Amino acid sequence: MTLTQSTPMTVATLADPLSRSLRGGETLYYGGDHAPNLYRLDAGLLRAVSLTSQGRTLTVRHILPGDLFGEEALSTGRRLYQVTALSDAAVRAIHPQHLGAPEVMEVARSLAVQVERLMADGIHLQDGDLRGRIARYLLTLAETSLGSRHADGLRFVRVTHELIAEGTGATRESVSKLIGEMRDDGLVMPAYRCLTLTDEAGLRDLAGAGRD
Repeated sequence: MTLTQSTPMTVATLADPLSRSLRGGETLYYGGDHAPNLYRLDAGLLRAVSLTSQGRTLTVRHILPGDLFGEEALSTGRRLYQVTALSDAAVRAIHPQHLGAPEVMEVARSLAVQVERLMADGIHLQDGDLRGRIARYLLTLAETSLGSRHADGLRFVRVTHELIAEGTGATRESVSKLIGEMRDDGLVMPAYRCLTLTDEAGLRDLAGAGRD
C-alpha cells in the first residue's frame, strides 16, 4: 500500500480563512452528521472509519495533506463515515456554493487520486498473510506524520496494535501475537504506542513475500 500525497489544490483559496486544528485522536465529524461543506487537509494525517455489524472499527480511508474530503456535501448531505485525526492536524472548510467550474475539476482530480489509493488499499488488505500486511502497513505509516526517527537513525511509528488491526482488517489479538513474533525475529521493537522498525530490509522482504 502506498499513500501518495495529493498536489495542493487551487480551491484552497475558497476555504475558510481560519484553519481548524485537531489533536491526535480528536474527531472532526461522525457518520450521520449534516455535511454542509468539504474539507481540505493542510497538515497531519486523518482516517475515515466505519463500524461493522459486529461492532468492529475498520479504517476505510487515509486522508493525507492536500486531500479534499467530505464529498458527501456534494451528494447525500450526510456524513457516511467518522473522520478522526491520527496525528495533530489542520483542516479548512470549503463551501460548495463557491466552487466554479475550474475548482470543481480540482475537486474531481483530488477525489480521483484518492479512489486510486483506495483501490490499492483494498489489495493491501487482501493480498498475502497477516504478517505481510502488517509489515506493509507499518512501512506505509512510517512515511506519514506518524513516522519519525530516533537519534540513532532508526525509524519508528506512533501506532497501537488496535490501529494496526483496524488498518489491516484483523483482530487486535492476532496483531499482538504477530507483533510479538516480529519482535522475536528482530524486525520491530515495541514500546508504549510506538514500534521501532529495527530491520526495514526484513520488513520490506516480508511485505513483498508472495506478491507479484
